[in-house]
Amino acid sequence: MPRITKSFPHSLGKDEAVRRLRERISTEKVNKSNVATVTKEVWIDPYNLDFSMSVLNYRIDGALKIGDSEVTLDLNLPMGAVLFKGMIESQIGQQMELMLS
Repeated sequence: MPRITKSFPHSLGKDEAVRRLRERISTEKVNKSNVATVTKEVWIDPYNLDFSMSVLNYRIDGALKIGDSEVTLDLNLPMGAVLFKGMIESQIGQQMELMLS
């Protein structure tokens, strides 16, 4: 499976980064966006999240690791979503920047 691994720097500290990410995920679950929907959210510990989401009808599994100065995102894309890899990377990058700035 193709992967996307990206790191996003922040100066929020771990706890504030977690708070913002949890808030955003909760909001997205309520909004039920037509493009992306979080379908699974499992916090392994306060700073590590395993999740699944549906993007353009593709299931994407991923993990977030929240550190003191960066958040690392690791996604597994299904083969059918490879055509949209650039768009997915761009959208996720924009959302992470908004949450962590």
